[in-house]
Amino acid sequence: MAEDKTGGGARSERESAPPGDGPISVVIAVGLLAVSAYVTIQGFRIPQPEGWQTAPGMLAILLGSSLFVMALVLLTRAIRNGALSQRDSDNQTDSSFSRVAIALVCIGIFYFGLLAYLPFEPAAIVFLLAMTWIFWPEGKLWIKVTVAVCLPIFISLAFRGGFGIPLPGQGNLVLFAQYLWVTW
Repeated sequence: MAEDKTGGGARSERESAPPGDGPISVVIAVGLLAVSAYVTIQGFRIPQPEGWQTAPGMLAILLGSSLFVMALVLLTRAIRNGALSQRDSDNQTDSSFSRVAIALVCIGIFYFGLLAYLPFEPAAIVFLLAMTWIFWPEGKLWIKVTVAVCLPIFISLAFRGGFGIPLPGQGNLVLFAQYLWVTW
């Protein structure tokens, strides 16, 4: 039994363990490794009409390989924290499955709802704010907002502006921003 530093008595090892360290984390990480490897490999199979600078598979390659690295970190962290050890993980398994279900619902709303009516950037900002709000409740609000705003803008500038690769969503805020910049 580990001592509770808040003065509420003793806590069990299960209560003091960080979330996401059970066997379900290993299953999710292995699944993400497989999906990301598949996406990366398929990205290399997309023809490059004028070289890699205009390759439509570049987005899939970059996103797949970055997801692979993140899933590898998740897998090693879960194993290091004892995910494969024999302990009571029923509560955590239920919690992990509900977190995965919530994430899938959020992704569905983002892809089929927000991107159908909004440009990529505002849709991604709303999605990232929701995901950080749900899965990172202890995070500071200014960090959540900064990540949610900067990441979609960076992705949009890199792929639409730098590579000329279209992103999903209705409209193009990069072209609109360029138009505003030139006309002012």
